[in-house]
Amino acid sequence: MSERLGISFQNSRELNQIIDERLPGRPKFERHDIVIEGETFQVYFRDIMDCIISLYGNPEFAPHLVFAPERHYSDEDKVCRVYHDMYTGRWWWETQVHITPRFDSLEI
Repeated sequence: MSERLGISFQNSRELNQIIDERLPGRPKFERHDIVIEGETFQVYFRDIMDCIISLYGNPEFAPHLVFAPERHYSDEDKVCRVYHDMYTGRWWWETQVHITPRFDSLEI
């Protein structure tokens, strides 16, 4: 069937191997078995640092990445603050203050 369809894989294992080996910049999935109360669960994950390096190293993602916290408001008087993404939350502001100069003037 794969010959008739003109594809280079015959099963999902071969497809996953092609994805892992030929697509650049994608961290590989790791699989671990976790046993809880005698029952084994398969857990798949990627190394978070490899994912961050991949995202920030790919110019296609640049327009979508945020590097500084922002404050968003639902009204012109800037009374009602809106929280919708991590970079609009208080935690990011508090953390950013400790590692970089303050961004108090950055309001959207």
